[in-house]
Amino acid sequence: MKASSGDQGSPPCFLRFPRPVRVVSGAEAELKCVVLGEPPPVVVWEKGGQQLAASERLSFPADGAEHGLLLSGALPTDAGVYVCRARNVAGEAYAAAAITVLEPPASEPEPQPAEVPLPPPGSGEGAPVFLTGPRSQWVLRGAEVVLTCRAGGLPEPTLYWEKDGMALDEVWDSSHFALEPGRAEDSPGASLALRILAARLPDSGVYVCHARNAHGHAQAGALLQVQQPPESPPPDPDEDPAPVVEPLKCAPKTFWVNEGKHAKFRCYVMGKPEPEIEWHWEGLPLLPDRRRLMYRDRDGGFVLKVLYCQAKDRGLYVCAARNSAGQTLSAVQLHVKEPRLRFTRPLQDVEGREHGIAVLECKVPNSRIPTAWFREDQRLLPCRKYEQIEEGTVRRLIIHRLKADDDGVYLCEMRGRVRTVANVTVKGPIQKRLPRKLDVLEGENAVLLVETLEAGVQGRWSRDGEELPAICQTTSGHMHALVLPGVTREDAGEVTFSLGNSRTTALLRVKCIKHSPPGPPVSAEMFKGQKNTVLLTWKPPEPAPETPFIYRLERQEVGSEDWVQCFSIEKAGAVEVPGDCVPSEGDYRFRICAVSGHGRSPHVVFHGSAHLVPTARLVAGLEDVQVYNGEDAVFSLDLSTIIQGTWFLNGEELKSNEPEGQVEPGALRYHVEQKGLQHRLILHAVKHQDSGALVGFSCPGVQDSAALTIQESPVHILSPQNKVSLTFTTSDRVVLTCELSRVDFPATWYKDGQKVEESELLVVKMDGRKHRLILPEAKVQDSGEFECRTEGVSAFFNVTVQDPPVHILDPREHVFVHAITSECVMLACEVDREDAPVRWYKDGQEVEENDFMVLENEGPHRRLVLPATQPSDGGEFQCVAGDERAYFTVTITDVSSWIVYPSGKVYVAAVRLERVVLTCELCRPWAEVHWTKDGEEVVESPALLLQKEDTIRRLVLPAVQLEDSGEYLCEIDDESASFTVTVTGMGTA
Repeated sequence: MKASSGDQGSPPCFLRFPRPVRVVSGAEAELKCVVLGEPPPVVVWEKGGQQLAASERLSFPADGAEHGLLLSGALPTDAGVYVCRARNVAGEAYAAAAITVLEPPASEPEPQPAEVPLPPPGSGEGAPVFLTGPRSQWVLRGAEVVLTCRAGGLPEPTLYWEKDGMALDEVWDSSHFALEPGRAEDSPGASLALRILAARLPDSGVYVCHARNAHGHAQAGALLQVQQPPESPPPDPDEDPAPVVEPLKCAPKTFWVNEGKHAKFRCYVMGKPEPEIEWHWEGLPLLPDRRRLMYRDRDGGFVLKVLYCQAKDRGLYVCAARNSAGQTLSAVQLHVKEPRLRFTRPLQDVEGREHGIAVLECKVPNSRIPTAWFREDQRLLPCRKYEQIEEGTVRRLIIHRLKADDDGVYLCEMRGRVRTVANVTVKGPIQKRLPRKLDVLEGENAVLLVETLEAGVQGRWSRDGEELPAICQTTSGHMHALVLPGVTREDAGEVTFSLGNSRTTALLRVKCIKHSPPGPPVSAEMFKGQKNTVLLTWKPPEPAPETPFIYRLERQEVGSEDWVQCFSIEKAGAVEVPGDCVPSEGDYRFRICAVSGHGRSPHVVFHGSAHLVPTARLVAGLEDVQVYNGEDAVFSLDLSTIIQGTWFLNGEELKSNEPEGQVEPGALRYHVEQKGLQHRLILHAVKHQDSGALVGFSCPGVQDSAALTIQESPVHILSPQNKVSLTFTTSDRVVLTCELSRVDFPATWYKDGQKVEESELLVVKMDGRKHRLILPEAKVQDSGEFECRTEGVSAFFNVTVQDPPVHILDPREHVFVHAITSECVMLACEVDREDAPVRWYKDGQEVEENDFMVLENEGPHRRLVLPATQPSDGGEFQCVAGDERAYFTVTITDVSSWIVYPSGKVYVAAVRLERVVLTCELCRPWAEVHWTKDGEEVVESPALLLQKEDTIRRLVLPAVQLEDSGEYLCEIDDESASFTVTVTGMGTA
């Protein structure tokens, strides 16, 4: 955002922060950031508090708002934190990122000199860096699992493992796992292997290896999934020989759910070793699928969630838990309540191939019943992607150009939220897609899994278009895992797995951990011991808050509703409140609360009240006043509290109950004021004989005085008495008038401290006592402070000249523009003045002209042109003129095929002299095609006509001849529609 006229501008603001970089020694490292500000900020790079200078290996490329640091041939000594600092007149901002320099990978063994010892601590020290991270694994129950990690850093880091955020000994017996530290002689860093003996199903989870030293902390994670063998495996040595399903000892609980709603079952089981959980439905084991989710919540409970329940989902659901100590069962009978109004034919599950189509169809009882389509919880609106057809009672959804993310649960809904549900399965390279959304608490582990049709293929993981580090990725057979341990807000974004032209996307959202505010203080008591003082005591909250906090004490005058803060105290459990702390005499109540960075506690009110009287202190005392004859003399002082006082003039008390009066008949007039803490005495139109008068003020604890001096002045200003602020519109006539006490007395005009010069655009006139400065046609640059200056006195005028307000004439309503890739899009806005400035914004950011966005001004017309659009060019655009805005929504569709019809080869058989029409339908009306026959471009003639109508292109043979037989092509770009025409004779008579 740019600063408005007369503003200092906008301080620097980082739109994109530099990201940490890890490079191998000798490689190139680059940090990039985007920073805006008005005026454009000056950007410098620093390391270790010292500004960096360009050299042979270090440069600072810049392109508009993008600034970079490019380091060639990185060395271990280059590792560290680099700070990008941006400054302008409005402020300063900075951002930091670390460059980590790793040792190059070990090459084939060669004769080498003795190993170079690591530098001593203090030289080249750094935070831990993982050289090798753990790899995700999929194993069968009973197998032995080894997870390894290796980390470098100086001093050498300490390594330890956690499972699902818990220490290993909290979830396992010591006999179930082993930790094997080690350090290879030929590679740097420390390593720690975790060996799991005879893996059990509850061992599935996220394992995180932590590396920590004095300079920081790093972590790397992996997913372990333990699966049941296809055939019954031999039992674990610490388990029962064979599981026995006990009969239910009591009737199961009953759970009712309306059809189309979700059902959620939760069982909470504790035990060590951690129990294995199996869900059963009607005696059959359940496996997770699109509508049956099985997971563990944050409280440790095991959850089964049945989405969009149907009549076929009713039955007995059992949660079976077992470990070496025994087993237990928990059961729920699910009943699905069917609505009175039902679909006469529900949806059926369908399959489709990627880039193909899928058709979902159902029937409603009455053709007039409205319906809506949903993909899970997202409403689908009719478009090219989701074609929605109503034919009588039939409701049909056609999903075009299928992709992996179209796989899921689809619903058709009637009024009353009556639903029918079906699964759409998309066959393609990606067999199991990512979830549409994944919510993770800050500090927890995020796991994303993809299953591909082929084993051993290499996909690509990215977040918001940037590739993710290989250390958090694993591929094993058909499975691909991405593990992000201890996520932060920077990990949030759109995570994508790409395999060739196929891709699946999940929105990773990181939620902040909510912290509770501290509890209230306890045992609050009030003691009124000494005069004009109250003692308040209390004890800390119970239990004591985990985060730092302070106490905030507030007071309230009895009879008032407002509480005012008195003190903020860190550790004290008692405070003495004297009368000096209150603004005026009265009865006061007190209350206290505890405050931390996570909020404040409820207030605790001290019982009773205390009468306090403030003691005044002089904050700003009286000063001697010098004025000219006939002017007013103003004496003022500020006290520390609100209290009544008495004014004296030459030792004579001025009546406080008469704010205005005279010292004696026909003598000096005065005016007394009190506003809060300030007291003022105004002596009106003082005369020469008043010079030397002594003014005094007295109240309890304060006495002060000052003298009045009358000085001669050849002239004084009659008007204006105070500074005048005036606002005009451009082309207005501006007249500034200053009236002096003497006729024809000279005065000089100044603008912003500089003497003005007369011209056609600025006229100075003097008429008796009045001096005028005239601007016949004001301009914006005429704004400023004007001063009429004469002997020792000045009159000031603050003039602001503004352009008249700008109005947008067209468009008056929100404009929606739909285009396809490579199409030219023009957004037009008409204003009421040709010289009116406008600014264009895209998605809230001001548009800067470049090769992809062209800004045009022509008279009152303002245009933003996108010459060759891409899908990324779509978004919300605004044309801002003054206080008015025009809104545009641009949607760019990536067209994969120009030719809509025909999709395959067309064969036409005709008889001589018959009329033949070949028709080709395009996706856009302005596209141009070429017609060829047997490889040669056709020429239009009376015997061959070429027609164009909207998106239809035709080749017409009015009276076909035998020689017209052949292959005709309708071509556009790299696409073509093929027609084979065969002409036969009419037969013999």
